[in-house]
Amino acid sequence: MNYTNAIAENYLISAILNDPDVITDLKGEGITQDSFHGHLPKLLWNKLGKLHAQERNHEIEIYEMSDEISGSPNAQELKKGISNIRCEYAGKEFLKTHIKTVKEQQALRKGHIVASDALVVLEQGGSPEEVSEALRSGSEAITGIISSQADWKTSEQSTQEFTEMLARIHQEKSEAGIPTGVHHVDHYTGGMRANELWVVAAPTSGGKTVLMLQFMANVLKLGKKAVMFSLETDAERVHGRLACSTQNIPMGRIMGNSGEVMTKSDFIKIKDYITEIKTADSLVICDSDSITLDDIESKLARLAEIDTFDCIVIDYIQLVEVSDAKELPRHEQIAKVTRRLKQLAKKYKCPVITASQLNDDGRLRESRAIGMDADCVLMIDPEAGDIGLAKNRNGERGVKLPLVMNGVYQRFE
Repeated sequence: MNYTNAIAENYLISAILNDPDVITDLKGEGITQDSFHGHLPKLLWNKLGKLHAQERNHEIEIYEMSDEISGSPNAQELKKGISNIRCEYAGKEFLKTHIKTVKEQQALRKGHIVASDALVVLEQGGSPEEVSEALRSGSEAITGIISSQADWKTSEQSTQEFTEMLARIHQEKSEAGIPTGVHHVDHYTGGMRANELWVVAAPTSGGKTVLMLQFMANVLKLGKKAVMFSLETDAERVHGRLACSTQNIPMGRIMGNSGEVMTKSDFIKIKDYITEIKTADSLVICDSDSITLDDIESKLARLAEIDTFDCIVIDYIQLVEVSDAKELPRHEQIAKVTRRLKQLAKKYKCPVITASQLNDDGRLRESRAIGMDADCVLMIDPEAGDIGLAKNRNGERGVKLPLVMNGVYQRFE
C-alpha cells in the first residue's frame, strides 16, 4: 500500500498557491517534504517553499505561468496539473482536516518502514531488546509525525488557551482534578488532574500502597475507571485492602490473622463490594512481579483500544524494570522510568499515581529525577505522624498534613 491521500496533499498545496503565507502555518504543524507522497505535491512544496523563503509570494500566486514552468519539457502537463490543484482550495476551515489526513498517511508510511526494519533485526538474530528498541525509536518518530500542533505557540494562541482554562476553572468548573477522598490532600492540591504524575514516598512498610489504594478507591467510588500495575501485591490482596478500607472490615479479619473470624455482616459487606466492582467493571489489575516499562506501555495501549480509563496506578517505581537501559547507572534507569510515566499521564490525559521508597536520610531513593518529573510528591513520615507535601506544582508546598495510617482499616485518617 502507498498510504497516501491525493486529495489532502493537493489541498495543502492549493492553500499555498492561493495564500502563500499558509506555508508558515503548515511548517508550524510539522509538515515537511516527507509529508507528501505524490510527485507533483512534493515538487511544488519544495519549489513554493523556496520562493516563500525569498519573499517572492507574488510568483507563487501565478506559478503555473512562470518562466520556470513554461520552460520545462512537460510544460503543458505541469500547467494543467498546478491549475487543477489551485482550483481545489475552498478556504482555511477545511485545512486542519487535510493536515491531519496528510500526517496520518505519513505516519502509516513511517510505520511500514519501522516494521520492516524491526523484521530485519529479528531475521538477523537480534535480541528481543534490540527489536524492542527498533520499534520504540520508530514509535517515537510516528508520534512526532501525528502530533496535532506545533511545538511552539504564538502569544495570541497561548493567551487564548489561558483564557479558556480560566473559563473551565471558574465558570464551567470542569478543570478540577479527581478528588483523592482525603480532605487535607484535596484542599492543598485541588485533586489529581489530567497529565499529572503523583508520587507517594515513604520508608519501607511506611504506607505507600495504602495511600495509593485509598486514592484509587475514591476514583472508583466516583464512577471512574482505573488501571493498576501491582508489582508487589497480588490482585486478590489488592481487593482485600480495598474491601477493608471501603467496607470498614479489619484487615486482620479478612486475612484470618491470629484466628480472627469473619462475621456474617462482614461477608455481606464483602459480597456487596464484589458485586459493585464486577458490575461497574471499572478496575483492571496487572499483578505480574517482573513487569517492564515496555509492558506497561503496551498493555495501556491495548486497553485504550478497548475503553477509556481515568487513572493509572503503578506500585512502585523501584520495581519497574527498564529492559532497554540495563547498561545505564541505576539513577539513570529510574530517571527514564519517571520521565516516561509523566509522558503516559500526558498521552492518556489522566493522572498517574506511583510510589517511591525513601533513603535512610529521608530522600527519594536512587534518583532526584523522581521529584523533578513529579507534579505532586507526598512524603509519609510514620514517626512524626504526618504526610509532608514536598512538591505541589499547583499550590502551596512544604505543608505538613496531620494524617496517620490506620493499619486496621488500611487508610490514612
